[in-house]
Amino acid sequence: MIFIIACFILAIPIAIVVVAVKQMRAETVICPNCGRSFKLMNGSHKCPKCRTRVTRTSDGRLISS
Repeated sequence: MIFIIACFILAIPIAIVVVAVKQMRAETVICPNCGRSFKLMNGSHKCPKCRTRVTRTSDGRLISS
């Protein structure tokens, strides 16, 4: 039981570091639909203002769906 709790406590800082690294690698883009700028993570993310999914294609263009 103590081992499980210790693993959980150690996993929290690791998860925080992983999220921070993703935020650092994310690029700031402008939504083609509403014009709001936000961080694009993993090549696809929802715009916080208009809730459309913005995706970066393989040739580098931004598309909204």
